[in-house]
Amino acid sequence: MDFDKESQQRILRVAADKNEGRPTEELDERIAGVLELHPEFAPIWEEGEMTSMPREINGMIVNPFVHTVLHVIIDRQLQLGDPEYVVAAYKRLTDQGTESHEALHAIIAVFADLHFASTRRGGQFDSLDYESQINGLPYKTS
Repeated sequence: MDFDKESQQRILRVAADKNEGRPTEELDERIAGVLELHPEFAPIWEEGEMTSMPREINGMIVNPFVHTVLHVIIDRQLQLGDPEYVVAAYKRLTDQGTESHEALHAIIAVFADLHFASTRRGGQFDSLDYESQINGLPYKTS
């Protein structure tokens, strides 16, 4: 899934299908799962193309479209087990008591920072840096 018009239209279609109770495809199921995790986005999907505009939600500036795409990217990495270090980090975080959605957001934050930094520089995504930062996600000490 990319940060493009086609992905935006797909998310809007899935949101409408979900609201209407229509069946969805495999990737659409992933999108629908993300929509379930973020009910605060529900009224936004009716805004069409405006969903790609950042806005304040629950005291934070969020771009619902970008946030959804990031969730789908990480969900896909976890489902495919590729890269393995993402799966290991997610398991480690959840095994030590981090709530599943919070663990996803920790991984998403690392991916997003690296993705958008490389995009701004016009370079490639640095998988080694991604692995290093994912492996460096904090362990809980209690």
